[in-house]
Amino acid sequence: MIYVFLLGLFDIVKNCTYVGVADEVFALIQHNTLLYLVNVVNVSKELMYQQALCRFGNFNAIQLSEPAPLLELLTMALKDDESMSDVNEKEKLEIAEVNTEILKENAEMINEYFSIHIDQGGNLTRLPVVLDQYTPDMDRLPEFMLTLGNDIAWDVEKECFRTAAAAIGNFYALHPPILPNPSGKGIRLYKKNKDSMESAGQADNDLTSTDEDDIDQELLAEAEAAWAQREWTIQHVLFPSMRLFLKPPKSMATDGTFVQIASLDKLYKIFERC
Repeated sequence: MIYVFLLGLFDIVKNCTYVGVADEVFALIQHNTLLYLVNVVNVSKELMYQQALCRFGNFNAIQLSEPAPLLELLTMALKDDESMSDVNEKEKLEIAEVNTEILKENAEMINEYFSIHIDQGGNLTRLPVVLDQYTPDMDRLPEFMLTLGNDIAWDVEKECFRTAAAAIGNFYALHPPILPNPSGKGIRLYKKNKDSMESAGQADNDLTSTDEDDIDQELLAEAEAAWAQREWTIQHVLFPSMRLFLKPPKSMATDGTFVQIASLDKLYKIFERC
């Protein structure tokens, strides 16, 4: 029974039609007369992981506009890491320095196999092209470099390649943007002085007002652009690439990545009775 379902899942992936974005995590697709919710983060993470393995040692490269110092990236990641909240700043700096040295020591290998280039000064200068027409969210770059420093099994060849590909897959996945979604009530998060207004007991409908004088227009524009770009990428890059390249693993049959939500045949019959 599971085997039959897995064959069906492979067919869904290869022959689905994109319908639209459902929320921050899920998109809606149609396959024959069935509608499915698809977890965009899970699907994109797996696709990027598989592409990292397929392009192993043969990546094109993204040249950074300016070299990014590893020490600064790692320090930023450690400051944002909630699990490190009890660690003082001196210890965080020491951890960042250790990880910088680890990455510099392995720079030749990760450049050769994954086109992640680190120069002799400890600066990141290039990243791999994992999927054509797609650039990862650079806000997640510090976290990615910390993962490379911390979580890669450098001394075990096969495990090293697997964990590095997994780190790349997670970094390149289509996570929701760092800035909150401004649609609907989310726009209240872009109100000026919203904290003081909330503490003063302002009504919720006042918080969600869209008076231009109350909104941080520059930040709102940045958020709207980020979410619009993500939606465009989901439709025009992720799903076409998924149909071409993704081989869905067995886990996707049962982990909620694909969820059937409606049968058009049944919906039509309901409408006919109305």
